[in-house]
Amino acid sequence: MEEKETIRGTVLSVKGSKTLVLANGVQYYILLDRVDDHIGESISFALDEALTMPSYLFAIAAMAEDDLPATLDAIKDNWFRHSKEK
Repeated sequence: MEEKETIRGTVLSVKGSKTLVLANGVQYYILLDRVDDHIGESISFALDEALTMPSYLFAIAAMAEDDLPATLDAIKDNWFRHSKEK
């Protein structure tokens, strides 16, 4: 059985069932379907269960989305549809 890569980080924000985590002082992740996380606590999570954020601003915008998975799907669909038209 393959071991999952585990990351440890600090919870920066919690909104609904989303958690924003800072790991290694430089990398932001959003974890979905979380209910017991609290700001300031240190948590561990599997890398393959997290959404890697390219920047703090992107992470904050993603946390503000009410339905993040649907928003990301809409962005991908729109992006690929327009890139095929060129």
